[in-house]
Amino acid sequence: MKILTIHADFIEFEAKKKALKSAEEGIKEGKQRVEECLVIFTAVEKRDEENLPGIVERYVHEIKDIASQVKAKSLVLYPYAHLSSQLSSPASAEQVMKDAEKILAKEFKVLRAPFGWYKSFNISCKGHPLSELSREFTAEGRVAAKKETAMVIPEEPFDREAILKKMSKNTMSTELGKSGLKSNVELGKELDLFVVNEVIGSGLPLLTHKGATIKRELERFIVDEELKRGYLHTATPVMAKSDLYKISGHWQHYKDNMFVLTIGNETFALRPMTCPFQFAIYKSKPHSYRELPIKYAEIATLFRSEKSGELMGLTRLRQFDLADAHVICTPDQLEHEFAQVIDLINYVTKTLHMTDLWYRYSKWDPQNKEKYVDNPSAWESTQAAMKRILTKLKIKYIEAENEAAFYGPKLDIQYKNVFGKEDTLLTVQIDFALPERFDLTYIDEVNAKKRPFIIHRSSIGCLERTMAYILEKTQGNLPLWLNPVQVKVLTINDNVVPFAQEVVSKLMNKNIRVELDDRTETMGKKVRDAQMEKANYIVTIGDKEVAKKNLAVRTRTGEVKFDVAIESFLAQVKKEIELRE
Repeated sequence: MKILTIHADFIEFEAKKKALKSAEEGIKEGKQRVEECLVIFTAVEKRDEENLPGIVERYVHEIKDIASQVKAKSLVLYPYAHLSSQLSSPASAEQVMKDAEKILAKEFKVLRAPFGWYKSFNISCKGHPLSELSREFTAEGRVAAKKETAMVIPEEPFDREAILKKMSKNTMSTELGKSGLKSNVELGKELDLFVVNEVIGSGLPLLTHKGATIKRELERFIVDEELKRGYLHTATPVMAKSDLYKISGHWQHYKDNMFVLTIGNETFALRPMTCPFQFAIYKSKPHSYRELPIKYAEIATLFRSEKSGELMGLTRLRQFDLADAHVICTPDQLEHEFAQVIDLINYVTKTLHMTDLWYRYSKWDPQNKEKYVDNPSAWESTQAAMKRILTKLKIKYIEAENEAAFYGPKLDIQYKNVFGKEDTLLTVQIDFALPERFDLTYIDEVNAKKRPFIIHRSSIGCLERTMAYILEKTQGNLPLWLNPVQVKVLTINDNVVPFAQEVVSKLMNKNIRVELDDRTETMGKKVRDAQMEKANYIVTIGDKEVAKKNLAVRTRTGEVKFDVAIESFLAQVKKEIELRE
């Protein structure tokens, strides 16, 4: 017998059609889904027919052994002929799996996939070192002392046309929020900002050129501001070997939220945070106290294995870009640098008109040994230090137990989405653990090695989540500097198109985002479409405008001005963009 076991976040499968005339009858129709389970892909072989009771006993033994190692309580027995070219008769294989099911059901919650059917399945592997194991055995025992590494599942038949059809669908939708407000999902669909595609996967939105424009403007804004404030922007890899995460503690405290990869004989993981990478830069050479503070920043693409039920629009994702930074400073500099971080956050929130936020002081739970670094004295002193700083800065906050980072307390900036759900938009953390773990040091005034403090912070947060906040806050009526379509130019007839194209060219030369609508539609329809697109300015051009070489300009609020000089309009728009009004 050959088996391949997958410790899975979930498996979802559906019987499509019979593969054998003797296929099981009376099976459950539709998709079946099991969360948090051990899936046992199974191929019963010809040699197993010599001792079916013995192979059942061995099969059960191997499953129990693996289940105990991964602490699985739910099992899915899945007949999988692709594992062997020496298969037993279907009747024997089906009997083995049914007998094993009865025995295992005494200790586990067991589901057996139907025998003799073509099935489609979708599985999410947890990714830890024991999450994929292959074993080969007879009734007498293991065939060989094989290294337990992942087997490649052969490609199952798939319906290309059905998959391509799915790629063409955009089924994004949610219910209206409180007071009839639209979510970022609905606004993203209406304004053509992003697409969630079933073939790509949940939590992995595709930003259109319009959505990417908003994200790019936010990125340019924060990078320019951070550079003015002395941050050093880095560019680090999106993955690293598990050794790095073992040093940082992410492997011990955060591995279930990471995507783990096996490459050759080495284990890698996509990064959930940037800090270990920037610490590696810091450690590449010695540092004097005169250099501190050193402020590393990065717009970092991060990956977190969120549960499918928690994913939504741009708010919670499996891949996202975070405006991350780490301030490495002396103990004497901690209070000042923390205040500087708050000053930056205040500047960002004011510029983005974020007025409905509040502070949450997030503390550890001494009883939760798995989630937090086990150093009670360090926790107490660091939390006391943060509280002193918050009091001195006159920051009003609420306290929350068991919400800290695993390496230190946090000051979280909270908000509520249109559904009233609370989430974190920005965060500032004081870290006492990672300087020790990475042996980060600096040379002080008397030439002695000292341990720095680290402030982890995000200035504008996850760019996608911040986009979601702004979309919901403005209901899509974006400020001019962020809007993908700042100006819409509409033509009354074909005769005015050449002049309209000149106007568009002048706007584009000033880096103003403009679109020309020269369709043979009524002006009423063109204006309504531009209003639905929520352009900040609608410029209409008819014969009078061509004759006078000027513009008729309508604002988003409905105000209309005629005989507007082109250069005057350009100057007005450029000034408004620069002021980020």
